[in-house]
Amino acid sequence: MSPIRLGTRGSLLARSQSALVAAEIRRRRPDLQIQTSVIKTTGDKITDRPLYEAGGKGLFVKELEQALLAGEIDFAVHSCKDIPVTMPLLDSSDLIIAAIPARADPRDVLISPHATIDKLPVNSVIGAGSLRRRCQLLAHRADLRIQPIRGNIDTRIKKLRAGDFAATILAYAGLIRAGLFDPSLMHPLSLEEMLPAPGQGALALQCRKDDARTREVLAELDDPTSRAAVDAERSVVAALNCDCHSPIAVHARIENQTLHLRAALGQRDGDPPVRFASADSPLAEPAEAVAAVVCQLAS
Repeated sequence: MSPIRLGTRGSLLARSQSALVAAEIRRRRPDLQIQTSVIKTTGDKITDRPLYEAGGKGLFVKELEQALLAGEIDFAVHSCKDIPVTMPLLDSSDLIIAAIPARADPRDVLISPHATIDKLPVNSVIGAGSLRRRCQLLAHRADLRIQPIRGNIDTRIKKLRAGDFAATILAYAGLIRAGLFDPSLMHPLSLEEMLPAPGQGALALQCRKDDARTREVLAELDDPTSRAAVDAERSVVAALNCDCHSPIAVHARIENQTLHLRAALGQRDGDPPVRFASADSPLAEPAEAVAAVVCQLAS
């Protein structure tokens, strides 16, 4: 059997996530060879300004999708939160998300010698490149000074340790997958303190629609519960027609066949006030919860 070709970004986190996926495929199919190709994306090249000024997180997936469409790779491993819901950067209609594996912890982590947001010194400088994080931080404490921060997660941690900021915030799942979580410096934030980005903690395995072999291999890793939660979160973003300048946070939790959906939306470009919304629905009728949350946020 010919090898299956995996495409990944070159960052520590992207390579770590891709290695985890490859290991799971090999566990299920020990005779299948996997070749990994590292592809540098536009998002990795931009380090001097926030991504939302340059086109959004879709810049992390564009070149990988181009490689898929060109037949250079067979599948790509993305962070779900990096895949645009609206305003994609290229036509991906010939591609499909063949699997969303079981989701990791979706929470954010405060990285700081100070254990909580409340304990940060007055007028602390926080490194945060996300408008979603910016608006929720300022809604919690208006005195905080938010400064953009770019770079991969290991670079951001180095900047924090060097004293460039009093704190920064990163995704818990990424820190764990990259082997960088340090409990002496990193403090998971509750969902009441900080709602995550839509799809945060989940991976998306993307391939060509007409590639039956790769679709079959990847389908074995799909987790229906994680997919249902991510689909509901992304549906909220789509219904509100949010773009890279929209500070939107959405989290779906599924329990006892019930979908519990929460969302937060700041003002454009990351300023408070922040509107919050929540709704429940039967898991079989996710559109009910999505519509209720959208109605609350749009009113």
